[in-house]
Amino acid sequence: MKLALSIILFSFMSTPQGFNDRRIIVIVSSEQNLEIQNQIDLLEKNSMELEKRRLAVYTIIDGKVEPIINPSERSEKFLNDNKSDYSATLNPKTYLIGLDKSVKQTFTDFIQPQQIFNLVDRMPMRQAEMRRN
Repeated sequence: MKLALSIILFSFMSTPQGFNDRRIIVIVSSEQNLEIQNQIDLLEKNSMELEKRRLAVYTIIDGKVEPIINPSERSEKFLNDNKSDYSATLNPKTYLIGLDKSVKQTFTDFIQPQQIFNLVDRMPMRQAEMRRN
């Protein structure tokens, strides 16, 4: 019985839940500007690294969620249900959301993708993923 339960739990933990369980949200209160587009362009250039870390990228502009990189129904539903939790200002903000759906970091300036990758790679669940692979 214990062995069967362990096998079931292990298979559940090993089953990919969609590679975009972590989210990056670029948010601003009004229309998209050059700064946001530059941030998105830089993230798109690193799409393989985003995928490797199961990161999805979305924008929320004027309260509207837009998928950018690695979208899924699950992530989009989460963001639509919780978009009021991410405050918009005139200046763009970028949020890093972890697998536990909590805000891991908020950036108020342009962020290099490598900074995000370094943060994600230090997270315990990401370290476990790297050990498995």
